[in-house]
Amino acid sequence: MTLAPPTPVRALPEVRWAALATAAFAVAALLGPAGAPPWLTGAAYALCYAAGGWEPALAGLRALRERSLDVDLLMVVAALGAAAIGQVFDGALLIVIFATSGALEAYATRRTADSVRGLLDLAPDRAVRLGPDGAEHTVAAADLAVGDRVLVRPGERVAPTAT
Repeated sequence: MTLAPPTPVRALPEVRWAALATAAFAVAALLGPAGAPPWLTGAAYALCYAAGGWEPALAGLRALRERSLDVDLLMVVAALGAAAIGQVFDGALLIVIFATSGALEAYATRRTADSVRGLLDLAPDRAVRLGPDGAEHTVAAADLAVGDRVLVRPGERVAPTAT
C-alpha cells in the first residue's frame, strides 16, 4: 500500500507574524550600530514588539480575565519590562524567540492534524463481517460494533470499529 504525498501546509498567520517580528528585529539590530536616527531604530523595535507580541498579549489578557497567569502574559510583561529599563534589544529578542516558538508549534500542530486527517481518509467505508455461522456479510464500517469478527483479505485495509 502506498500513501499519498502529504498535502502542503497552508500559510499560518503565526508564521507570518513571527517572520515580520524577526525581520523588524534584524533591521533594528543593524540600524543601531550603523548610526541610524534613534526614531528609525525605535520604530523597527516597535514593529517587532507589535508583530510578535500582539497575539500573546491578547491571550495573556484573556487568561488574566479568567484570573489565571499564563506564559503569554509573563512573556509580554518581561519584554515590556526590558524595554522600560532600556534593554529594548533584549525584550525584542525575547519577543522573536517566543513568536518563533509559537509559529513552530502552530506548524507542527497543523501538520499533525493534516496527517491524522489523511490517515482517516484511508479508512474503508465497508467491511466484511463474519456471522456466527461463518457467513460473510458486507456492511458499512459504521455498522461494526466492538466484538464483531471481520474478514480482512491480504492487501485490504481494516475498517475502524465503533466505540
